[in-house]
Amino acid sequence: MRIGWTNGFLGDTNKIMSKKRSNLHEVNFYTYPKFIFTWPLIVLGYLFWALNKGGNMDLEVTAWIWGITLIIVMVTVGFDLNRNYTIFWLALLGMFWFIILWLRDAKGFKVFSKIYYLLADLNPQYSVGLGLFLSIVLSILYVIMWLWTRLNCRWRITHNEFEYYQFGRMDDSIARGAKRIRTSYPDFFELLLCAAGDLIIFDAQGKRELRRIRHVPFLPWVKKKINRILETTAVTSSELEDEQSTEEERAL
Repeated sequence: MRIGWTNGFLGDTNKIMSKKRSNLHEVNFYTYPKFIFTWPLIVLGYLFWALNKGGNMDLEVTAWIWGITLIIVMVTVGFDLNRNYTIFWLALLGMFWFIILWLRDAKGFKVFSKIYYLLADLNPQYSVGLGLFLSIVLSILYVIMWLWTRLNCRWRITHNEFEYYQFGRMDDSIARGAKRIRTSYPDFFELLLCAAGDLIIFDAQGKRELRRIRHVPFLPWVKKKINRILETTAVTSSELEDEQSTEEERAL
């Protein structure tokens, strides 16, 4: 019994060590279509359904929250607004709002105030049943997207190459060599919703773009793992050079 327990313990230990070595020498990640950024609508549908079980939820406030979330999701899916563009539009809206207040107080110009009251008087009401229905449908599509991505959009980076896997198609492979890797965040809202961005592979001089991998969620953490592989490779290479020079000195 003790021998069997020891063998099982050693087997589990070997599996853990093998997994750690695999994580140290390779990085696996997936690229997603922009449908991945619809998750806030899915979450809100289930959340509002759970909160409304007591029937005490303010449906007008809920409608505004859901509507603003819908606008953010649609902007994320439909446009690419980088950080500079986002700051510019926010500053422009802030200036526009300041001009509206100044015209109202200094010139008695109340057209914009009437537009505000018109929107406020709309009194939108959130439909819990409709929101839950949309969340269920989007959840089904989300699962399908997730499975499709696992089959067709997997990247694997090792010490030697960049490998792209697609089910039923020819896989793409790029020899790593002295390539340089950079990250880019072309859309502020993609960064906000999923910490997503583009992973760019350059040549050794960092001038020619070889491949742009788009919509990588949690990109800062993925880049950190890739840097760990590159640092490990650098340390291993230096150690091999030291060992070779030591052997040559001993031979002399």
